[in-house]
Amino acid sequence: MHSASSLQQDQRKFPFHGAPPGYVGYEEGGLLVNKIRQKPYSIVLFDEIEKAHPSVFDVFLQIMDEGKLHDRLGKEGDFSNAIILFTSNIGADHIVNTFNNGEIPASSSLMEIMANYFRPEFLGRLTEIVPFAPINKENALKIFEIHLKKEFIDLLHNSKITVEIPSETKLYLAENGYNAKYGARPIKNIIRTHLRRPLAKKIISGEVKDNDTISVIIENNEVKWIITEPISVEN
Repeated sequence: MHSASSLQQDQRKFPFHGAPPGYVGYEEGGLLVNKIRQKPYSIVLFDEIEKAHPSVFDVFLQIMDEGKLHDRLGKEGDFSNAIILFTSNIGADHIVNTFNNGEIPASSSLMEIMANYFRPEFLGRLTEIVPFAPINKENALKIFEIHLKKEFIDLLHNSKITVEIPSETKLYLAENGYNAKYGARPIKNIIRTHLRRPLAKKIISGEVKDNDTISVIIENNEVKWIITEPISVEN
Protein backbone atom coordinates (compact mmCIF):
# COMPACT_ATOMS: atom_id res chain seq x y z
CA MET A 1 0.00 0.00 0.00
CA HIS A 2 1.26 3.47 -0.92
CA SER A 3 0.84 6.41 1.41
CA ALA A 4 -0.55 9.64 -0.02
CA SER A 5 2.88 11.23 0.14
CA SER A 6 4.53 8.34 -1.67
CA LEU A 7 1.90 8.48 -4.39
CA GLN A 8 2.56 12.19 -4.82
CA GLN A 9 6.25 11.45 -5.19
CA ASP A 10 5.50 8.68 -7.69
CA GLN A 11 3.42 11.07 -9.76
CA ARG A 12 6.29 13.53 -9.91
CA LYS A 13 8.49 10.79 -11.33
CA PHE A 14 6.05 9.69 -14.03
CA PRO A 15 8.08 11.34 -16.83
CA PHE A 16 11.17 9.43 -15.68
CA HIS A 17 10.02 5.96 -14.63
CA GLY A 18 6.53 5.93 -16.10
CA ALA A 19 3.18 5.50 -14.38
CA PRO A 20 2.87 2.74 -11.75
CA PRO A 21 0.55 -0.25 -12.31
CA GLY A 22 -3.08 0.76 -12.31
CA TYR A 23 -2.38 4.25 -13.62
CA VAL A 24 -3.15 5.48 -17.11
CA GLY A 25 -0.05 5.26 -19.28
CA TYR A 26 1.62 2.39 -17.42
CA GLU A 27 2.06 0.43 -20.64
CA GLU A 28 3.91 3.33 -22.24
CA GLY A 29 6.81 3.31 -19.78
CA GLY A 30 8.90 6.34 -18.89
CA LEU A 31 8.80 9.26 -21.32
CA LEU A 32 12.41 10.30 -20.70
CA VAL A 33 13.68 6.72 -20.98
CA ASN A 34 11.82 6.25 -24.26
CA LYS A 35 13.18 9.50 -25.68
CA ILE A 36 16.81 8.75 -24.83
CA ARG A 37 16.48 5.22 -26.22
CA GLN A 38 15.29 6.70 -29.51
CA LYS A 39 17.95 9.44 -29.61
CA PRO A 40 20.90 8.56 -27.36
CA TYR A 41 23.00 11.47 -28.68
CA SER A 42 20.76 14.18 -27.30
CA ILE A 43 20.85 17.36 -25.27
CA VAL A 44 18.57 16.84 -22.27
CA LEU A 45 17.35 20.05 -20.65
CA PHE A 46 15.83 20.23 -17.18
CA ASP A 47 14.51 23.77 -16.82
CA GLU A 48 14.09 25.68 -13.55
CA ILE A 49 15.14 22.75 -11.39
CA GLU A 50 14.64 24.74 -8.19
CA LYS A 51 10.91 24.03 -8.66
CA ALA A 52 11.41 20.26 -8.73
CA HIS A 53 10.29 18.09 -5.82
CA PRO A 54 13.25 16.92 -3.66
CA SER A 55 12.58 13.30 -4.65
CA VAL A 56 13.24 14.16 -8.29
CA PHE A 57 16.84 14.93 -7.40
CA ASP A 58 17.29 11.25 -6.57
CA VAL A 59 16.64 10.58 -10.24
CA PHE A 60 19.09 13.29 -11.26
CA LEU A 61 21.77 11.75 -9.04
CA GLN A 62 21.18 8.30 -10.49
CA ILE A 63 21.58 9.62 -14.03
CA MET A 64 24.70 11.57 -13.09
CA ASP A 65 26.26 8.64 -11.20
CA GLU A 66 25.33 5.64 -13.30
CA GLY A 67 24.53 7.26 -16.62
CA LYS A 68 21.50 5.01 -16.86
CA LEU A 69 17.86 5.00 -15.84
CA HIS A 70 15.26 2.22 -15.89
CA ASP A 71 11.52 2.70 -16.20
CA ARG A 72 8.85 0.57 -14.54
CA LEU A 73 8.77 -1.79 -17.52
CA GLY A 74 12.45 -2.56 -17.09
CA LYS A 75 13.58 -0.67 -20.18
CA GLU A 76 16.96 1.01 -19.85
CA GLY A 77 17.82 4.53 -20.95
CA ASP A 78 21.54 5.17 -21.48
CA PHE A 79 22.61 8.79 -20.93
CA SER A 80 26.34 8.22 -21.40
CA ASN A 81 26.29 9.92 -24.82
CA ALA A 82 23.92 12.71 -23.81
CA ILE A 83 24.66 16.24 -22.66
CA ILE A 84 22.56 17.13 -19.63
CA LEU A 85 21.78 20.76 -18.86
CA PHE A 86 20.11 22.11 -15.75
CA THR A 87 18.83 25.68 -15.63
CA SER A 88 17.86 27.67 -12.57
CA ASN A 89 16.87 31.21 -11.66
CA ILE A 90 18.63 30.90 -8.31
CA GLY A 91 21.04 33.81 -7.93
CA ALA A 92 19.46 35.80 -10.77
CA ASP A 93 19.74 39.10 -8.90
CA HIS A 94 23.41 38.50 -8.16
CA ILE A 95 24.13 37.56 -11.78
CA VAL A 96 22.33 40.61 -13.20
CA ASN A 97 24.03 43.00 -10.79
CA THR A 98 27.46 41.51 -11.47
CA PHE A 99 27.08 41.75 -15.25
CA ASN A 100 25.74 45.29 -14.92
CA ASN A 101 28.97 46.16 -13.10
CA GLY A 102 30.95 44.90 -16.07
CA GLU A 103 32.08 41.71 -14.35
CA ILE A 104 31.44 37.99 -14.80
CA PRO A 105 30.01 36.14 -11.78
CA ALA A 106 32.55 33.78 -10.25
CA SER A 107 31.67 30.09 -10.06
CA SER A 108 32.57 30.11 -6.36
CA SER A 109 30.03 32.83 -5.58
CA LEU A 110 27.33 31.04 -7.57
CA MET A 111 28.12 27.76 -5.83
CA GLU A 112 27.78 29.49 -2.47
CA ILE A 113 24.34 30.81 -3.40
CA MET A 114 23.14 27.49 -4.79
CA ALA A 115 24.34 25.65 -1.70
CA ASN A 116 21.41 27.25 0.12
CA TYR A 117 18.94 25.54 -2.22
CA PHE A 118 20.45 22.33 -3.60
CA ARG A 119 21.90 19.23 -1.99
CA PRO A 120 25.72 19.13 -1.84
CA GLU A 121 25.85 15.72 -3.52
CA PHE A 122 24.01 17.20 -6.50
CA LEU A 123 26.21 20.30 -6.73
CA GLY A 124 29.33 18.17 -6.41
CA ARG A 125 28.44 16.24 -9.54
CA LEU A 126 28.02 19.25 -11.80
CA THR A 127 30.74 19.54 -14.44
CA GLU A 128 30.48 23.29 -14.88
CA ILE A 129 28.37 26.24 -13.76
CA VAL A 130 27.76 28.77 -16.53
CA PRO A 131 26.09 32.12 -15.74
CA PHE A 132 24.08 33.54 -18.61
CA ALA A 133 24.32 37.25 -19.21
CA PRO A 134 20.95 39.01 -19.08
CA ILE A 135 19.51 39.74 -22.50
CA ASN A 136 19.85 43.29 -23.77
CA LYS A 137 17.33 45.27 -25.79
CA GLU A 138 18.90 44.26 -29.09
CA ASN A 139 18.56 40.58 -28.22
CA ALA A 140 15.05 41.18 -26.91
CA LEU A 141 13.98 42.52 -30.30
CA LYS A 142 15.35 39.43 -32.06
CA ILE A 143 13.56 37.17 -29.61
CA PHE A 144 10.38 39.20 -30.07
CA GLU A 145 10.57 38.66 -33.84
CA ILE A 146 10.81 34.90 -33.34
CA HIS A 147 7.88 34.73 -30.91
CA LEU A 148 5.84 37.15 -33.02
CA LYS A 149 6.02 34.79 -35.98
CA LYS A 150 5.27 31.70 -33.93
CA GLU A 151 2.66 33.12 -31.55
CA PHE A 152 0.86 35.51 -33.91
CA ILE A 153 1.80 35.73 -37.59
CA ASP A 154 1.73 31.98 -38.26
CA LEU A 155 -1.73 31.73 -36.68
CA LEU A 156 -3.07 34.09 -39.34
CA HIS A 157 -1.45 32.16 -42.19
CA ASN A 158 -4.70 30.58 -43.38
CA SER A 159 -6.89 33.59 -42.64
CA LYS A 160 -7.92 36.39 -44.98
CA ILE A 161 -6.79 39.06 -42.54
CA THR A 162 -3.63 41.06 -43.16
CA VAL A 163 -1.76 42.46 -40.16
CA GLU A 164 0.97 45.06 -40.54
CA ILE A 165 3.28 45.66 -37.58
CA PRO A 166 5.81 48.47 -38.17
CA SER A 167 9.31 48.26 -36.74
CA GLU A 168 8.48 51.02 -34.24
CA THR A 169 5.68 48.88 -32.80
CA LYS A 170 7.92 45.83 -32.60
CA LEU A 171 10.58 47.80 -30.77
CA TYR A 172 8.04 49.25 -28.31
CA LEU A 173 6.54 45.85 -27.50
CA ALA A 174 9.95 44.18 -27.27
CA GLU A 175 11.22 46.80 -24.83
CA ASN A 176 8.09 46.48 -22.71
CA GLY A 177 8.41 42.70 -22.69
CA TYR A 178 12.11 42.80 -21.92
CA ASN A 179 13.16 42.16 -18.35
CA ALA A 180 16.80 41.78 -17.35
CA LYS A 181 15.93 39.53 -14.41
CA TYR A 182 13.30 37.27 -15.96
CA GLY A 183 14.72 37.17 -19.46
CA ALA A 184 12.55 36.84 -22.55
CA ARG A 185 9.64 35.02 -20.96
CA PRO A 186 7.49 38.18 -20.51
CA ILE A 187 7.74 38.79 -24.27
CA LYS A 188 5.24 35.99 -24.92
CA ASN A 189 2.80 37.61 -22.52
CA ILE A 190 3.21 40.95 -24.29
CA ILE A 191 2.29 39.34 -27.61
CA ARG A 192 -0.74 37.62 -26.10
CA THR A 193 -1.90 40.72 -24.22
CA HIS A 194 -1.38 43.36 -26.91
CA LEU A 195 -1.86 41.37 -30.12
CA ARG A 196 -3.53 37.97 -29.89
CA ARG A 197 -6.29 38.69 -27.41
CA PRO A 198 -7.30 42.09 -28.83
CA LEU A 199 -7.43 40.67 -32.36
CA ALA A 200 -9.49 37.68 -31.20
CA LYS A 201 -11.99 40.02 -29.52
CA LYS A 202 -12.22 42.20 -32.62
CA ILE A 203 -12.86 39.17 -34.82
CA ILE A 204 -15.55 37.81 -32.47
CA SER A 205 -17.27 41.20 -32.24
CA GLY A 206 -17.23 41.59 -36.01
CA GLU A 207 -15.04 44.67 -35.88
CA VAL A 208 -12.46 42.81 -37.96
CA LYS A 209 -13.66 40.82 -40.95
CA ASP A 210 -12.15 38.80 -43.76
CA ASN A 211 -10.00 40.75 -46.21
CA ASP A 212 -9.45 43.58 -43.71
CA THR A 213 -5.98 45.04 -43.27
CA ILE A 214 -4.88 45.94 -39.77
CA SER A 215 -2.01 48.22 -38.83
CA VAL A 216 -0.81 48.05 -35.24
CA ILE A 217 0.84 51.34 -34.29
CA ILE A 218 2.01 53.08 -31.14
CA GLU A 219 0.34 56.37 -30.27
CA ASN A 220 0.91 58.19 -26.98
CA ASN A 221 2.65 55.09 -25.61
CA GLU A 222 -0.39 52.96 -26.31
CA VAL A 223 -1.07 50.24 -28.86
CA LYS A 224 -3.60 51.42 -31.42
CA TRP A 225 -5.31 49.35 -34.10
CA ILE A 226 -6.13 50.87 -37.47
CA ILE A 227 -8.54 48.73 -39.45
CA THR A 228 -8.85 49.26 -43.19
CA GLU A 229 -11.65 47.55 -45.06
CA PRO A 230 -11.08 46.41 -48.65
CA ILE A 231 -12.14 48.81 -51.37
CA SER A 232 -15.06 47.40 -53.27
CA VAL A 233 -15.06 47.97 -56.99
CA GLU A 234 -18.47 48.27 -58.57
CA ASN A 235 -18.98 47.46 -62.21
